[in-house]
Amino acid sequence: MGGRLLGLVVGLLMPVFVWAGERVGVVLDVTGSVQLVSELNGFEDESPLQRTNGVSVGNRLQLAEGAEVVLMHLASFKRYVVRGPNEVVVKEAGFVPKRGKAELQGAAAGGMVLAALGKGRKAVNMPEVAIGVRDVSKKVGDIILTAPQDKERLLDGEVGLRWYPFSGAEKYRVLIKELDGAVVVEQEVSGESVTLPEGVLKAAGRYSWQVLDAAGGAQSEPWRFEVVSEAERDELQRMAPASSAPISEQVLYAMVLEKMGIVGEAKRQWQRLHERDPADTFFARKAQ
Repeated sequence: MGGRLLGLVVGLLMPVFVWAGERVGVVLDVTGSVQLVSELNGFEDESPLQRTNGVSVGNRLQLAEGAEVVLMHLASFKRYVVRGPNEVVVKEAGFVPKRGKAELQGAAAGGMVLAALGKGRKAVNMPEVAIGVRDVSKKVGDIILTAPQDKERLLDGEVGLRWYPFSGAEKYRVLIKELDGAVVVEQEVSGESVTLPEGVLKAAGRYSWQVLDAAGGAQSEPWRFEVVSEAERDELQRMAPASSAPISEQVLYAMVLEKMGIVGEAKRQWQRLHERDPADTFFARKAQ
């Protein structure tokens, strides 16, 4: 995984999991029965360990016979495997099993990773945009946009725009603007979707889009989206796991996409994981 990109994402992962102590790791895969034991104000709480759970200093993981867990240490980006029966104590420096040692599965490249750790990438914060075309006789919101979502980030500019049909509409007018108001696309289409070819939208570009009934009867609210930068896209392409890669790598990639706001691609990754393991309820929920 690209070091710089992973550093940015871990900066986002860490605050998400903070609730009882300093979070030092994240769970990438769990097989079999594993219990997470945490202590808060002198009381112990025990719950089944799940993928994407964060673990804090002082937590204990109790692995039954045949169980296996893959953990990533958020300071070093090293991934470890522990097998049961065993109990693991989470410490600031890593994961300490009572029996044997945690097996190192892999680690991210260094470089700018540690420098970026903790800073995180700010959440997409695009200014509100003025409605591009409006008439007092039209009810804004009659046409409902579905994808890309408002403030979603996209891997590339080859984007499919979709919306719910409006009763009686035969054709629609699609408007895409840069946030300064410059029109990028103004196109009349039939149906409730259109795919923009590569090259229309630029890397790191920020846009608003809106759909209107071509006959003038209705229009949508304007939604915003952003295309990732070339550097981000290159690192994401390098870290994208093969279909045969371990579940832990697949889960980490989905989490990275999700935390970076690339929610459409993240959902597709969760759907691939659900297809790989249809019985897994966590994957089923994330794939919806």
